[in-house]
Amino acid sequence: MAKEIQRDEQGRPIYGATVQIAALLVITMQYVQSFVSPALGTVRKAYAGIGVNDTDIANIQGIPSLMAIFGSILVGVLERFLKKKTILAIALVLMFGGSLAGLCPETETGFTMLLGTRVMLGLGRGMIFPMASSFIADLFFGAQKARLMSWKTAVGGLSGTLFQTIGGLLAVMSWRYAFFGMLMWVPIAILCLVWLKEPEVKKAGQAEDGTKGNALKSISAAAWVMFVIFGIWNIFQFVFMGNATLVIKDMGLGESDIAGYIMSFETAMSAVGALLYPFWRGKVGGFDMVIAIAGEALGYTLIVTMGSSTPMFLLGTALYGLGFGTFNPILILQLVHVLPKEGATLGLALLSGAQNFCQFLSANVLAMVGAKTAIQKFEFAMYGAWFYFVMILVILVVLKIKAPQLIATLNVKAQEK
Repeated sequence: MAKEIQRDEQGRPIYGATVQIAALLVITMQYVQSFVSPALGTVRKAYAGIGVNDTDIANIQGIPSLMAIFGSILVGVLERFLKKKTILAIALVLMFGGSLAGLCPETETGFTMLLGTRVMLGLGRGMIFPMASSFIADLFFGAQKARLMSWKTAVGGLSGTLFQTIGGLLAVMSWRYAFFGMLMWVPIAILCLVWLKEPEVKKAGQAEDGTKGNALKSISAAAWVMFVIFGIWNIFQFVFMGNATLVIKDMGLGESDIAGYIMSFETAMSAVGALLYPFWRGKVGGFDMVIAIAGEALGYTLIVTMGSSTPMFLLGTALYGLGFGTFNPILILQLVHVLPKEGATLGLALLSGAQNFCQFLSANVLAMVGAKTAIQKFEFAMYGAWFYFVMILVILVVLKIKAPQLIATLNVKAQEK
């Protein structure tokens, strides 16, 4: 006999530690490709005999990012017909296919097969991000939801660091082991599927009588504006992740080993920012997002102006990481706040698609603005970040005057009842 779910005074379900843990673990599966990043050099060496070049190797990382766009959209389609845990299971099967790259022979056909497994991984990875947030948005409420959103960002960052470290150790033995290392998430996937509960939420576009209508009607106008603004914002955010290693080398701060340590430091600071955010959420007059963006902008500024000094580069990296780790839970909470409950999964999927698309466009945008060197790219990101700081500040000031109910971090106590 199934155990009866506890409910609060408003009839909403109350879930315990196992469901909370499972909801947090979903995001770790988005970072399994971190196992492979340190192995790219050994993959290139293994396939050197068939003429594989640097562009081909770059596709091993680039294809998953591109396919993640379609994975995000796929979630929005499937959620109309399938249960959320079923969609999660499909995503996990696709990601399992990504680990099969370790079986590919070191031939021209084998390399094509390897890229095919990256297509599968990218689709699954694109499905995971919106689902990791929507499970929390659908299963939890108030302060607990906000806290878990912050912890999700921290868990994701820490798992990425751990997976990349393990992947580096495995790659020393064989490039195949780095791909097989991705199978470490299988026990985590099983825990998620067993412990997670199916949310008691009406599906997007579903009428009260159960008939299906236009799912996009569940997306508010404010949400559409957010997709555009924060999709484009990802172009500026991604500059750090995509070019920090080159900037470190160009500034003479070290080679790939030092770059690895600094990138791990950024990830750790992102986790710290996410963990600290619940302590000051809603205590800065609704300007939480502005403060997070300021952290990223200051980080870029220090690196561009004084980054040739290692302590200043580390300080800039710390500020960027703190801002990045704080920004993500704020963004998700704000989006969920302006959506009806049934539109959360579709809305998060559309946001993820917009972010992945703009991340994919980032290199082309940088080329269009003439940013030829890594440092020029950081300068472009710095100006973009300060522009966003001013723009979001103005938007929030106007909203506080005209429509304060749209700001997720205003009147937090009232929203948590």
